[in-house]
Amino acid sequence: MMHERRPLLAANWKQNLLWHDIESYCEDLRAGLPDYFVEDSEPAIDLLICPPLCYLGLVGALLEDSHVYSGSQLVSMEGGGAFTGEVSAQMVADLGCDYTIIGHSERRNLFGETEEQIGRRIQQAFDHDLVPILCVGEDLETRRAGREQSFVLRQLDAQLQYLGDIDAGELVVAYEPIWAIGTGENASAEDAQQMARLIREWVGSKVSSKVSESVQVLYGGSVKAGNIVEYFSQPDVDGALIGGASLSSESMIAMLQACLAQLRI
Repeated sequence: MMHERRPLLAANWKQNLLWHDIESYCEDLRAGLPDYFVEDSEPAIDLLICPPLCYLGLVGALLEDSHVYSGSQLVSMEGGGAFTGEVSAQMVADLGCDYTIIGHSERRNLFGETEEQIGRRIQQAFDHDLVPILCVGEDLETRRAGREQSFVLRQLDAQLQYLGDIDAGELVVAYEPIWAIGTGENASAEDAQQMARLIREWVGSKVSSKVSESVQVLYGGSVKAGNIVEYFSQPDVDGALIGGASLSSESMIAMLQACLAQLRI
C-alpha cells in the first residue's frame, strides 16, 4: 500500500510532560529516528510534535536541524492586543511552528468552544501560514443512533466559509470519535476509512478537487503501536493524531517504524 498523499503522524501531548521530561524525550527521539530525519533527504512520513504552549520554544530548540515539525495545541481567536493569557497564531509561527490543532473535542466539550470560535482560530492560522489540523468527530450517543456522518458533515459545513479559498497542502482534518479518545475503545479501521472518505469527498465537493487530493485525513482515538497500521493501511487515512501513546518517545518511534514498514521503506 502506498499513500498518494504524504503521511503525517501528529503527537498531541495535551497538558503533560515537564521540562526535564521533554529534554529526555527529544534526545531519545532523535537517537531513535531513521537517519534521514536528521539528514538532508526528506523522510517518507512527516512527524509532528504538539507540546503544551509554554514548551513550544524548548521543543523547537531540541529538535532543531531535524525533519520533525512542531505545532501548537491552540491559537487565539485574536491577532494580538489586550487578551491576557492568550497566545496568537503570529507568536506560534514566530517560534517556528508549522501546524496548530483546532477544534479538538476536549476544547469543544471542556471549554465550550463554538463553531464560530473554531472558525476564527482557523482564520488566524491561515493568516500566519500555519496549517490547521481541524478536528471533527461524534459522541457515542450519535454513533449508536447512526447519525455520525451527518454530525461530522455539519461540523465541516460550519467551517466552510473559512476554508473556501485555501490551496493544496494547507489543511489537515483529524477524525476523532469522541467516545474513542483516551478510553481504550477504538473505531474499527473500516469505520475510520468510511469517515475519511466522507471527509475527502466533502472537501472535493465544497472546497476543490485539488485540495481534496492533497488534504491529509488523520484518525485519532486510542491509537498505539499495536493498532496504528490497521488505520494507516486504509486508502483514505493518511496518518494519526496520537494522544496518550505519544507521551513516550519509544512508543512514537515504534509507531513510526510500523508505518514505514507498511510503506515498505
